[in-house]
Amino acid sequence: MIEPYYQESGITIYHADCRDVLPHLGAVDLVLTDPPYGIGFDFQAKRSRKTGLDFGVSSRDVKRDPAWSMVVGDDLPFDPSPWLKFPAVVLWGANNYADKLPPCRGWLVWDKLGDKNPCAFGDCELAWTNRNMSIRIHRQLWRGLVREGEENVANGSKYHPCQKPIRLMRWCLSFFPDSITVLDPFMGSGTTLVAAKQLGRKAIGIEIEKKYCEIAIERLRQEVIPLPMPEPTDSENQAVLL
Repeated sequence: MIEPYYQESGITIYHADCRDVLPHLGAVDLVLTDPPYGIGFDFQAKRSRKTGLDFGVSSRDVKRDPAWSMVVGDDLPFDPSPWLKFPAVVLWGANNYADKLPPCRGWLVWDKLGDKNPCAFGDCELAWTNRNMSIRIHRQLWRGLVREGEENVANGSKYHPCQKPIRLMRWCLSFFPDSITVLDPFMGSGTTLVAAKQLGRKAIGIEIEKKYCEIAIERLRQEVIPLPMPEPTDSENQAVLL
């Protein structure tokens, strides 16, 4: 049994390979994650809208935020099958491994472009779900240094090269009951767990890189646990009536 790296206020983090933790997990209602897609994505490459990747000499280098290393596991094909047995599943980047997923109509779309002109970054990202529901769209500008929401560049750099917005993960969680326990087996910098804590939900995160476990813990410690609104007293009720 692998001991938790961090555990507090309904949030648990394991510093481990998720394949080692999976056999020991208790009840989990939802898997919500952004796994390595198995595409060997090079975060250092120069990009253009026309070619996608341009390894030639550029007169204007793109400022990177910061110079990221490769994502662990992205050099191997991603196998989603271990996660499909859970009652509810949301897998981001599923267009990269859609041939390994069963058919489903409940896709989620993150529109990252908004009303801006297209650029070298993808206009949107897709998530496969096992929910029998209509396709839904979340609109939030997010391309390079231009990020809408809490992760705006004015608040500092991203923590992880594949970091998702907290608002996006809160939106994902909105499709499921408040009482669920959510699992992110590829936790990264802990955005799913931060969103879960903001909503007062239990969550488990697993991350193979220790530095991201530490980042996630620091982010979680900055979040205030939501408290239920107290019932009004008789005097307060009377004041309202008056």
